[in-house]
Amino acid sequence: MEGGVTEGEKNRWFIGYLFSNLAGGIISPLIPLFVVVYLGLSVFYVGITTSIVSLASIPALIAWGNVSDSIKKRKIFILIGFVGSFAALIPISLAVNLTVYLFIQITFQILAMASVPVSTLIIMENVEKSKWPGVMSRFNLIASLGTLIGLFVGTILLEFVGSSGKFLVFLYELASFVYLIAALFTFLFVPEPGKVLSRKNLERIHSVRIVERIRFFPSTIIHFVGIGKGAGKLKTDMWAYLFCTCLLMTAFQLYFVPFPVYIIEKLHGTSFTVFVMYLLNSFFGTIAYRFTGRVVQKFGIKRVLAGALSTRVGLFSAMSVVPFIMFIHLNFLYFALAFYGVMGGLWGFIGISEVSYISRIAEEHTKGKAIGYYNSLNGLGQIIGGVSSGVIAEIYGYGVDFVIALLLVVAGSALIIKVMRNTD
Repeated sequence: MEGGVTEGEKNRWFIGYLFSNLAGGIISPLIPLFVVVYLGLSVFYVGITTSIVSLASIPALIAWGNVSDSIKKRKIFILIGFVGSFAALIPISLAVNLTVYLFIQITFQILAMASVPVSTLIIMENVEKSKWPGVMSRFNLIASLGTLIGLFVGTILLEFVGSSGKFLVFLYELASFVYLIAALFTFLFVPEPGKVLSRKNLERIHSVRIVERIRFFPSTIIHFVGIGKGAGKLKTDMWAYLFCTCLLMTAFQLYFVPFPVYIIEKLHGTSFTVFVMYLLNSFFGTIAYRFTGRVVQKFGIKRVLAGALSTRVGLFSAMSVVPFIMFIHLNFLYFALAFYGVMGGLWGFIGISEVSYISRIAEEHTKGKAIGYYNSLNGLGQIIGGVSSGVIAEIYGYGVDFVIALLLVVAGSALIIKVMRNTD
């Protein structure tokens, strides 16, 4: 292995990532719970908070990546991200209103972003190029495993230790110390790369989001808008495809952002229920990731993507009809939890198929730019969907929000399938 790093040391790098994602798993369901259960606000503020926090991380992501590339250092930015996350979340008990909570969350996002642009690169810069696919696969799985463990820890604590609104503050504080542990392992075991790679030379490399989240930032992103000097323009068909992925992400967020609040307000769920829901989603997403590559290879990108989207349309249809039914009993709560879990498995096929298709149809000199715009437009769709979902659910109700989401999913699915037919 390049850089004098042994095989054993390679495995030790990932302990820091495991703990950081464990902390991320603990806090991943907390925004809707904190806003509704602890602060006592409505679904409107869940949408606003989710979108503002996500929006704040975009310029931070670009800035940290540029600084890292300029000074040609990696490890220090992972430490800044992990220690910064610890420092930002420690004062969470002071968040007695939405303004303070937003300030803490925005600070957390800005600092956490320091580790995102380098987390994949530092691995690649310490590993022989021939080993990149295997190492990246292990990295993604370990990250997903950390998220699963974090969600499991949060679920168990809520069930057996406490479930009050104040206990949500404790979960944030617990996660902050887990970030500190991640920083310690990073300091001890992550080497500063002996070589520094340029992002514009990594156009064939992309990260994979195994778990579909309400907030897509932070995430492991190599490419963003504006990769490489003098990169060629994207073709019309590529722009049409990217627009479809943005539309689909907007539709998905119309469902997923208010869904935890819907579980609590309409189905009489609890914080424990929401954690179980997220845990199932992450679990099925991780399981699906193990098979997605082989399934895509066997049946083809278009068939897999069309099948996953069609299944989502069917499940979304069922979830869109139910809010208009007067009689909703406990059994439907279990159905809703199963629904959210299956969505995680379907995302594995959708996300990987989308990125794989971009890599397939993009020209050699525009692959990095295309993947960069894919990440950017998905983030934009997530923000638009988050804001819209809160407004629609607050004014017109969850049923209308779900129906609008369904219509957009149907439209986006039909359009993306049509675009894929025209590009082949």
